[in-house]
Amino acid sequence: MLNMAKKLLEKDYYPIVAEWLDKQYNCFKTGINTGLVHSRVDVVGIRDTGGDFSGEIETIVVEVKKDQTPFATASGQTFGYSIYANRVYLADKRSNGFTQDEIMIANHLGIGLIQIGKNNKCNEILTSPYYKPLTKFNVQFLNKLGLAKCQFCDIFFSIGNDINSNSNVSRESIKNALQKNKGLIFWRQELDDRKNKFKSDKRDKELTYERRYLCPECTLMLFSDRQE
Repeated sequence: MLNMAKKLLEKDYYPIVAEWLDKQYNCFKTGINTGLVHSRVDVVGIRDTGGDFSGEIETIVVEVKKDQTPFATASGQTFGYSIYANRVYLADKRSNGFTQDEIMIANHLGIGLIQIGKNNKCNEILTSPYYKPLTKFNVQFLNKLGLAKCQFCDIFFSIGNDINSNSNVSRESIKNALQKNKGLIFWRQELDDRKNKFKSDKRDKELTYERRYLCPECTLMLFSDRQE
């Protein structure tokens, strides 16, 4: 008799790992198949780590495999995501777990391991060390997830889609931001000019790409007395 059970594809495990990551690390934001032009990551989770006196966060990235890719190759790919993230994990669907050699390779490279076992239950086998990612790529990556850093209080907050009506920040005015209980987005023309002065692929000089944000709470605290 033919086995009619559906065989899960690698991408079918992404939501499973994302749900586990959310619960295991108390992530306030998770994403699937997210990234920049350099590469895309299978699963990402963002969690608060700063305690009561800081808005510091951690970016956790998981590369998901289905026990088919050579382990060293998958481990190297996983480590490469340390340019984006503070912690990097390789999650692999396998019933027999990781071998001692595989754990040794992962430990040497500096990646965490997650076993996707029976009933698709995730189990952390090896914890990822902490990395300091490249700021440029980390901030761009977080922006892809709809997060931005408030320039006043340093927290990362949801900006939604800052190019349409679903935005959580105002492009129009302080008054508009206060009336709609939104944050602010503003631009730094001088810095944009300085950064792009010597680039051969110059962008439109009429446009400014250097943008910064204030969260809704800081906008209210700083400017509420200016509301008419």
